[in-house]
Amino acid sequence: MLDLRLQAFEAVLKEGGFERAARHLNLTQSAVSQRVKLLEAELGQALLVRSKPVQPTPAGRRLLPYLTQLRLVEAEAQRALRPGAKGQPLRLPIGINADSLATWFLPAVEHVVREERLVLDCVVDDQDHTHTLLANGDVLGCVSTRADPMRGCAVMRLGVMRYLCVASPEFRARHFPSGLTRAALGRAPAIVYGRNDDMHDLFLRNQFGLDAGHYPYHVVPSSEGFLAFAKNALGYGFVPEIQVVDALAAGSLVDLAPTQQETVELYWHHWQVQSSVMAQFSRDLVTGAARALELPSVDDTAAR
Repeated sequence: MLDLRLQAFEAVLKEGGFERAARHLNLTQSAVSQRVKLLEAELGQALLVRSKPVQPTPAGRRLLPYLTQLRLVEAEAQRALRPGAKGQPLRLPIGINADSLATWFLPAVEHVVREERLVLDCVVDDQDHTHTLLANGDVLGCVSTRADPMRGCAVMRLGVMRYLCVASPEFRARHFPSGLTRAALGRAPAIVYGRNDDMHDLFLRNQFGLDAGHYPYHVVPSSEGFLAFAKNALGYGFVPEIQVVDALAAGSLVDLAPTQQETVELYWHHWQVQSSVMAQFSRDLVTGAARALELPSVDDTAAR
């Protein structure tokens, strides 16, 4: 059982206030407040800002990652020691980017998920921002572009995802009859994943001097939806090579810039102190990612 004071602290933050936390825990509001005060007294510093909604102080934010880890350790201990709990699933919150989730992630971890009876809580964000989820204690590990480990964390290299600028043959014929030009790119609708996705902006700025806001674009926050937009001649954009190898071979998509691939190096971040289940999950993830992300390029495949 998680320490009752920690449980109260966690509930106040998740519920946004003491009153809702009390209802969630089936306690009086004063009991919840007293438990939080006892925890603050023991640690010697305030953990909560009594605002609406309640927010963690810097010390409270530092405590949150440990709570996430404690939840997993507690669940593992109960499964190992309590009669009848062996078959209970373990919940793993994971931060991951949408493209990884849509391509290599599931084949990499499906064995450990099945064997260890895990339930994954996949929190999706751009790969440049997932490490914030780990720092805030929202997840136990994350796929990120950040190469250096955060304090208290370890990092493992996953591999490189290559991105190709693709469109349907129909879209290319209509919008780029003379190839990619600055004028044509300023008119043709692009496809971007979301507001945090800057790959397209950087490509157009670096290669064609076209700044953000000077071209039309669809916002499609789904890897599968992104690909469907491209296949249906609604726009063009950057997709992972491993997601479109078959479509390129079949001719339903074409590479608009075969000499200008974008690459994203990915890393797996996790807390240095891991439970046995989390350690096995990390090993399987890294092994599976290295296998999938080391595929040959499209040109190399065609040459063979």
